[in-house]
Amino acid sequence: MNQEEQTIQNEAPAPEPRIIPRAQHNVSRKHIDPDALKVLYRLHNHGFTAYLVGGSVRDLLLERRPKDFDVGTDARPSQVHRLFRNSRVIGRRFRLVQVFFRGGKVIEVSTFRKSADVNGGGDDDVLQANNTFGTPAEDALRRDLTINALFYNIADYSLVDYVDGLRDLQAGLIRSVGQADLRFHRDPVRVLRAVRHAARTDFKLTEDTLAAVQKRGAELGCCPSSRVRDELMRDLKGGSACSWLELAHETGVLYNLLPTLKPYYGAEDSHLRRAAAKLLSRVDAMIAKGAALSDPVSLAALFWPALEEAALEEEFPAGRAGHSRWAFFVRETLPPLAKPVQFAKRVLERACQIGAVMGFLRDDPPLARLPKKVTEKGYFADACQLAEVLGRDLAARAEDGPAKKGRKRRRKRRKKRPNSGGSSPT
Repeated sequence: MNQEEQTIQNEAPAPEPRIIPRAQHNVSRKHIDPDALKVLYRLHNHGFTAYLVGGSVRDLLLERRPKDFDVGTDARPSQVHRLFRNSRVIGRRFRLVQVFFRGGKVIEVSTFRKSADVNGGGDDDVLQANNTFGTPAEDALRRDLTINALFYNIADYSLVDYVDGLRDLQAGLIRSVGQADLRFHRDPVRVLRAVRHAARTDFKLTEDTLAAVQKRGAELGCCPSSRVRDELMRDLKGGSACSWLELAHETGVLYNLLPTLKPYYGAEDSHLRRAAAKLLSRVDAMIAKGAALSDPVSLAALFWPALEEAALEEEFPAGRAGHSRWAFFVRETLPPLAKPVQFAKRVLERACQIGAVMGFLRDDPPLARLPKKVTEKGYFADACQLAEVLGRDLAARAEDGPAKKGRKRRRKRRKKRPNSGGSSPT
């Protein structure tokens, strides 16, 4: 970003919000979490501005149940903390307050803040940490997408819209807040969020937003690996992984993240990518039914068709030797495929373990019953979930079928030796 662009952005006057009264929108308090309402009302009753913010407002407008309810306020973190005894202040880059309720529920309360600045004005500048508190308008303008920048005001039950987010939501458009190319350059992780929300909502990326996604996706390598990894896992476990895979392929974002998959999934008519999409659609269906899939299961589903394609160049003997060879192959092949994203070591290790168990599904004919040493492993439940994703039933082999009868080993009795010398005792 050059100095002129930065000056224009910093000096631009705050926009006047569009206020949508309660009668003109469908957000109802009966669909808002009761504990989130308690937080909103207590802040309001003590003289603070209190808004429901972000994705929860978007989901309520789309008549979906939000996963989280976040609150924005002009109260400082210390003031919020004093209002709620059941709270704690967290964060380094920006301090916010977590308010705890029964059942492990957490409502996060953040103070309105300004958009972070970059250091200098060169092309290599990426978003830096910033702790400056701001106004509701400044808070809306720092958000990634217009549909995520809508506020619900508990004072009069109206919507507060600084960025025409409601218009885009009604039109089914994914649009960056502000200049898309500039915003995605400053924080390339916004590329992943744009693709995610387009996949989840089946909305269309606007022309400038799509161009920024395609151009700035290559800059994801400038971001901390932990942020990129966490965003990818949210895509795989968010219930729209199948749609995400196709859109990530079309925009090239999939290969910005995982160039190792391009030889397998990159062709337009790739049967391997179609196979991966089918597996991820099963992941989505399991999540929709309430299944709690672990990170290793979702990860293995993404890479599985590529893994099986690589296995065609290997030879696997029958029986125990084949199982061992398959386990070695998985440990040899999966980590290099996943390496660009730098997944947590424990997640990758578990993905290799459950992938190795799939070697028992390759037997022809299959074993009637799995070895006990396999079914008693701590990762066997995850292996059963992966088998279900692959369209197989591993759990039944642990419970059904006759036990494998082995020959009973007899202990050989030793013959008594005759005394070598001397007379027998009398």
